[in-house]
Amino acid sequence: MEALAHREHVLERAVDEHRRRGRRDFWTLYLSRLALLLVFLLAWQVLSGVLLDPYFFSRPSLIWDQVVLLVQSGRFADNVLLTVEEAFFGYLLGAATATVAAAVLGLLPRAYAIVEPFLLAVYSIPSVAIGPLLIVWLGIGINSKVVLAAYFVFFVVFMNGVSGVRSVPRGWIDVARVMGAGRGQLVTKIILRGAAPHLMTGLRTSVPQAVIGAIVGEFISSQRGIGFLISDASARYNTAGVFAAISILSLLVLVMAILLNGLSRLGARRTG
Repeated sequence: MEALAHREHVLERAVDEHRRRGRRDFWTLYLSRLALLLVFLLAWQVLSGVLLDPYFFSRPSLIWDQVVLLVQSGRFADNVLLTVEEAFFGYLLGAATATVAAAVLGLLPRAYAIVEPFLLAVYSIPSVAIGPLLIVWLGIGINSKVVLAAYFVFFVVFMNGVSGVRSVPRGWIDVARVMGAGRGQLVTKIILRGAAPHLMTGLRTSVPQAVIGAIVGEFISSQRGIGFLISDASARYNTAGVFAAISILSLLVLVMAILLNGLSRLGARRTG
């Protein structure tokens, strides 16, 4: 009994040490990133006007002033929320359709072989070409931007999903069928779970694609959104305004990626 209690005590200490080390690594990583960002911004501020032409490169202090001006004018929330809405619904639409298509075509190799060249042909169409078409078909409202964002997301998730479905061991599927699993259970319990690592890679890497799709649509035809802010500032040769909108865009992508990573870790803990 004493030996068993000693082993449990040693195991608990090892687990606690592992958690502490994980927390230290976490804070070290993020503090290092913050330090690198601060050094970059400080160097930019100091070199602006010395080695960098402020007209073309601006400086962080002027960019911050532009962000504050956007917030105070009331344009910040209206434009940012529109882009978030477009990217969010486009991401959901693209990810959902891509997951279903990957599950179906991944299980039907012959069907995938038939449609593969057509998918590649559609994927090869540049966004500057598909964007105007979607706006002609769906109008200049939010629908065209949502579909364009979904178009960007779909192929990233789909390609990763098909690879994941094909990587699921055939033995798992055969055993599930022998045990009486239906098609729905086969897809949800075996196929999607086995392909989950590939799907999560696609879902994470497609977050910026959703925002890019929304921004491209706003560039082409829009009077609101972050893409419009960038285009409007560029037309007025306001370099600080362009950098301010780009900074907001980068922060938006970062926040969306962090939220998705948090949801994926939560889901992994629950399924585990």
